[in-house]
Amino acid sequence: MSITTPDDRISTYNPVVATTQFAATFPIFDNADIGVLVDGVERFDFTVNSTYVDGISNDAAAVFSLAITGKVMVFGKRSPRRSSRFINGGPLPIRDQNLALDTVEAEVQEAARDIRRSVKVPAGSTGYSISDNIAVGSLLYIDGDEIKGGPSYTGITDAVSDAQQAAAAAALSEQAAAISATNAAASASASAGFAVAAAASQGQAQNLVDAAQAAYVGFQPGTFYDFGRVADPLELFPGDWGRVSDI
Repeated sequence: MSITTPDDRISTYNPVVATTQFAATFPIFDNADIGVLVDGVERFDFTVNSTYVDGISNDAAAVFSLAITGKVMVFGKRSPRRSSRFINGGPLPIRDQNLALDTVEAEVQEAARDIRRSVKVPAGSTGYSISDNIAVGSLLYIDGDEIKGGPSYTGITDAVSDAQQAAAAAALSEQAAAISATNAAASASASAGFAVAAAASQGQAQNLVDAAQAAYVGFQPGTFYDFGRVADPLELFPGDWGRVSDI
């Protein structure tokens, strides 16, 4: 019997063609000692084909009735237990001793594999307990000596997206406000120019009125005005028009 070598007791496959049989490349001691994951989900719809020699099978395989593809992992999942007990004073066959030690070693290898996957703290530190009400998809955080579930990753990413959209909208609003302020300032400047121009025009018009009034004398009281005459012998004004009397 060979010496047990370091092993995680895991066999992985990634068939591109649908396959029904996947070998366990590690020894097992019972058909219940292996499990199968397909794309990360444990499956139970398989049977185990194996032959045992001296209590050990080195050719076990998980067999599915329907062929599958994807990432397939055949892993050891032996429940720690003792299958033999040596009687004091009774026979102690080497084969039985090797079988017992190999079984214990397989269980230790699986335990070491799973321990490496666990959350660990520095040596000498107190470990953390994990809350039992953590929702799927939650981000974890440490609260004292307990690991709890926080907001979901999806919720956080949605909030970040909403905040980014709000910031973009605010930036556009600020830009629009700045443009409006610029336009308002330009309109105010133009209005002021129009007011100055209107005042100037009003002043010019008043000057013209004043000049016209200054130049126009009109009919003055007590003054005679010669309207001339028509050259034709016909006299249109045969008489004296007189004068404007004093007011």
